[in-house]
Amino acid sequence: MAKNEKFVSTIVLSSLTAALLTLSGCGSSSSSSSSTPTPTPTVEAELYDGSGALDAMERHVANDGVISATTFASPVTTALPAPVAPTRDAAAQAAATVLTGDIIVDTTLDAATLWKINGLVKVKDGATLTIEPGTVIFGEAGANYIVVTKGSKIIADGTEASPIIFTSATALLNPADAAPAQWGGLTVLGGAPTNHDAPFYEVDETDADFAFGAATAGAGDAADNSGILRNVYILNSGKEVATDLEINGLSLAGVGSGTVVENIYVENSSDDCIEIWGGTVNVTNATLKNCNDDSLDLDYGYVGTADNIVVEQVNAAHAGFEISSGGDTPMTGAEIKNFRIVKVDGSDEGGIYIKDDSTAPIFGNGTVTTVGALDAGIHTKKAFVADQKGQIAFRNVTLTASVDFDGSGAADVQEKFEAQGGTISLPAPVAPTRDAAAQAAATVLTGDIIVDTTLDAATLWKINGLVKVKDGATLTIEPGTVIFGEAGANYIVVTKGSKIIADGTEASPIIFTSATALLNPADAAPAQWGGLTVLGGAPTNHDAPFYEVDETDADFAFGAATAGAGDAADNSGILRNVYILNSGKEVATDLEINGLSLAGVGSGTVVENIYVENSSDDCIEIWGGTVNVTNATLKNCNDDSLDLDYGYVGTADNIVVEQVNAAHAGFEISSGGDTPMTGAEIKNFRIVKVDGSDEGGIYIKDDSTAPIFGNGFVTAPGIGDAAIHTKKAFVADQKAAIAFKDVYLK
Repeated sequence: MAKNEKFVSTIVLSSLTAALLTLSGCGSSSSSSSSTPTPTPTVEAELYDGSGALDAMERHVANDGVISATTFASPVTTALPAPVAPTRDAAAQAAATVLTGDIIVDTTLDAATLWKINGLVKVKDGATLTIEPGTVIFGEAGANYIVVTKGSKIIADGTEASPIIFTSATALLNPADAAPAQWGGLTVLGGAPTNHDAPFYEVDETDADFAFGAATAGAGDAADNSGILRNVYILNSGKEVATDLEINGLSLAGVGSGTVVENIYVENSSDDCIEIWGGTVNVTNATLKNCNDDSLDLDYGYVGTADNIVVEQVNAAHAGFEISSGGDTPMTGAEIKNFRIVKVDGSDEGGIYIKDDSTAPIFGNGTVTTVGALDAGIHTKKAFVADQKGQIAFRNVTLTASVDFDGSGAADVQEKFEAQGGTISLPAPVAPTRDAAAQAAATVLTGDIIVDTTLDAATLWKINGLVKVKDGATLTIEPGTVIFGEAGANYIVVTKGSKIIADGTEASPIIFTSATALLNPADAAPAQWGGLTVLGGAPTNHDAPFYEVDETDADFAFGAATAGAGDAADNSGILRNVYILNSGKEVATDLEINGLSLAGVGSGTVVENIYVENSSDDCIEIWGGTVNVTNATLKNCNDDSLDLDYGYVGTADNIVVEQVNAAHAGFEISSGGDTPMTGAEIKNFRIVKVDGSDEGGIYIKDDSTAPIFGNGFVTAPGIGDAAIHTKKAFVADQKAAIAFKDVYLK
């Protein structure tokens, strides 16, 4: 495949693009042209800054456009606060005002009264049920539930300080006894389009009042208004009426975009937290906890927007999002953005479950965390059909899972995910612990390793001072091995011509960490030992370079005697499923040991599934070479998360940067020469920085740096820390070569 062949160019016209278009002019005479100055585009300082800001903006916009903060930006979610659980004793519950049967005239439930649902309560015949802020409504176990029928309304407009609470008699009596299935739930039916002819609410399809949507699939009023649900808490709900026929916490069927559904908290449902059948309603700010089936279930051609959705599974359950369609007029094509799904061990059906071949939502700005081999990040039931594959999209979605994709459509969803900027974050390590006695008894690595050596997983290994692997020796590290060092220049260097085979597994990664963190993981921090360095013989753009920590040490040579020379396919071994934690040491000003340093490392070397956290300098720094880095998660590194230099021309794929504290650049890219320029391909990446940082999400540090960026998302605080920061204006060769494809900035 040619470079960038898989990238899909998205042109998003914005004020920046419009400004650039004015540069071309049109229809003016030569005299007019000579008298009218060429307008200068306005540079948005929150996105681009430094001496090359205009150059970076022009290249970025010409390739790709800028996606606005209101569409796909950073995956930021805000969970609603847990409710202050109301209590009412048995006497108060016995004295509650009972709601039962049909509500056929406008009715208000006031907050001063306790309300009890008895059986099926229908709001029908065009009536409006108004519920005051602060009102508490409860039911007992069983089919005690409310249905707002098509053509009627509910106005449940709570406030943040006084939300409306639906709960159970059991939980009202004692909040500690709260659990799923202690009353029914709330259902709203509307007249917006679905992809079914004349559908009925599944709980009783023989009840004429349970009709929703329209007589014909695709027909109906998209702007239908069923009222307001805002600042509403639905707790301890759910009832199985028959097999696969359940009352959910909140059910929305054929509900239109004229309805407000905002700030919804559903906890403890025996079925779904929220299920939506068709319609166009937008759901904004929903927190969904401990629902035994799916947290959010979309079906019947739902085409609204779900924004800021937080799923927190407490117990094992089914899907975080289950999405099906059952028809294609329309397909279920919701836009789901700014979401977080966290599941627990023992769950199934995936973080996201794509259940059929007529489902094509757009996912943007989300994180999915699942646990175990039976609960993939994205689970599929069927292979994708062409229309579905053409429409489904993932933008800035990160998976943390033992299995990323599974099911009959796994290859299809993986292809779409990887082509559109999805990133897969490696799971945080299970922090190893060893007491002081175990550390004192550890086998010490020190000095030069000059014969092939294996570090076995049954032994605890301690790095003491500088450990060199040299003279063509190979250091093999078994899966599951733990290697540690104390604070200071305790580090390993694999010299040019030697190898490291650190080939961990997902279940048994190799962990480099510190004595301090081994003793107590809560004390983990940067700069608690040195780091790991690999030197190779692949080309760089420097003559006879040396590893900067000590340029007088002959063993620290890398690359070749002449810039551009060397073996591009040089093989320094394998680093796979390796965690490097709590590292870094400043040897002298601007001379630091990073978490992982790769200098002149060639493409014959495997560097894959690397997790670096808590480095006092860079997470990973690469000087020249051609090595490809695949699947790297970089967290809390005090300098740059990924630093590329010396004419590096490899590929960095699926790179996740998560700054925890203020730091320097997400990616710092320089060159220091042009034989070759640093021209890496960096694709499928996400950079999230925090306030107080500097040097930008991406820092283009000199005028001989021309990487190709594809499928990425950069979130930086803004003024003072732009998404793209530059040190120099671009030169012609650089400006022609640097490229941005599907890179979104905020």
